[in-house]
Order: sequence, then structure tokens, then C-alpha cells
Amino acid sequence: MQIKDIQIDENHKETTLHGSYDFPMAVYVNQLDKNVLGFINWHWHEEIQFSMVTKGEVEFLVNQNAYTLKEGQGIFINSACLHMSKPVANSDSTYICINADPKMFTFFPGSAIEQKYVKPFLKSHTYSMIVMKCEMEWQNKVLNKINTIYDLYSQKAYGYELDICLELADMWRLLITNQNKTIREENINKYIDQQRIKTIMSYIHEHYMEKITLQEIAAVVHISKGECCRSFKRVVKCTVFEYILNYRINKSIELLRLTDMTVSQIADLTGFGSTSYYIESFKKKVSCTPKEYRKSIIGK
Repeated sequence: MQIKDIQIDENHKETTLHGSYDFPMAVYVNQLDKNVLGFINWHWHEEIQFSMVTKGEVEFLVNQNAYTLKEGQGIFINSACLHMSKPVANSDSTYICINADPKMFTFFPGSAIEQKYVKPFLKSHTYSMIVMKCEMEWQNKVLNKINTIYDLYSQKAYGYELDICLELADMWRLLITNQNKTIREENINKYIDQQRIKTIMSYIHEHYMEKITLQEIAAVVHISKGECCRSFKRVVKCTVFEYILNYRINKSIELLRLTDMTVSQIADLTGFGSTSYYIESFKKKVSCTPKEYRKSIIGK
């Protein structure tokens, strides 16, 4: 299964239901050129995530750090961490992604497992991610388990849920027993940056239909315009206005799919100011005009 356009709320939290209420986990194969924008945009979710590159090279950005992973390498991303992914060279770079609710590891609310081995790890800002490579024995075991879970989830033989739970629990055990050997401690400045970016993104999501100035954005987090630009670029790896443009295009795609509004109406409603600028920006990002995109959706 592949999600071609991640849906997020005003706080940049992903709204996708991963799995079901009674089995809250899901496995995806993300071929990046099949995503609307050619990459997975910034988002966060309560689920923890294990990913492994199966083709090409993928750059994962987690909080303010960037990690380029080759085929066979993987990454763990903790709950509630802002992240995105994009291809490095080949646009069809692909990776397996496992999203699992932390409840999958706790057995039941209030258990000793939850209190001693899950909650402390989830709440710590020190442990946002782990890059995993085959050269390290315990990390290689985790990578092999990602493949195993993918096979179990794809085949769905009788008892696969039990087998997946056992594999996830063992992956979690490997992570928390080896964490002090592999994870660098985040300093307070990185944590402050992350909180600033979440606030800025929330402001953009609330006001994208309007004209937004850098002064307004900087004022929201009580810093100068220069520090605002530097902080945003450190974390998100693009400028504030590149981010706003991507967000507006994503919102316009929703309207193209779900409404019969004209292109001009959509341009106005998503903050582009002019129809010509909207069409030009859309074509640069999506490689077709809004009308062509809508026609391709209707034809499916």
C-alpha cells in the first residue's frame, strides 16, 4: 500500500489512520515519485516509525538533522517528531515504512512494560531517531525484522497479528537496550528550534489563505526575522516561503480533487493572489497544470 498524498491537520499532525482501532499499525511501500510532490512533506504522528530503503537513496529529515540512507539502511523515528523524506538522485527511490502505535508495545495501560520501557523512551527529547546500518549487529537484526514484518503484513496468513506483535516487541527491546551506545544527546537549542517550527507551521496552516509576511511569522515566536529564517532553514531545510508555497499547492490539490471550483477560485482561496502565478507554481511542482491534474484524477 502507498499513500500518495499525506493528509495533515492545522498542527501538521498526520490524520491518516494507520491500521485499525483493534490493530493500530500499518506497513507501506513509499515510492517517492508516486507522491504528488515527489517527496513526503513535513508531518508528525503519534505512531513510532521504522523505515528501510529498498531502492535508490533517500534523505530523511528529522527535526533539524538530515540523514542520507542507501539501499539496505534504515531509520527509527520516535513518536511526535517532525520529519520528511525525499529522493537523493533517483526520483523513484523507495522505502518500506512501518507505523505502529506505541500501544502495540505496552500490552495493557499501566503495565510495568509501559511504565518502565515505553513511556520514558517516548517522552524523552534525547531519543528522536536512530539510523540503522547492516554493519552493527543489533541494527542489522532490526533491519531484518522490518523485512519480516513486511512479509507478514503482505501475506496476512493466520496468526500474522501475533507474529507481528512479537517482532515489534523484539525490535523495541533491541532499541532501548542499545540506545546509550548509538544516540547522541540533543541539546536544548535543538529542542527550542523544534518547538518554534511547530508554532510557525501552525500559524501558516491557519493563515495560508491570506498574505503572510516574514515579520508576522517572526512575531509569532518572538524572534527577529533573520533568526526566524535561520531557525526554519536549520530544521526544515527550505525557506519559510518555499514551505508556504508547498502547503498552498497541497491545499489546492485537495480542492481540485474534492470540489468543482474553478482554477481562479482555488488560486484565490489558497492565497496565491493571481491565477497565473498559481498555474505557474503548480506546474513547476507537479509537472502539469491544475486543469490537467484535475482531468487526470477524473479519468481514474
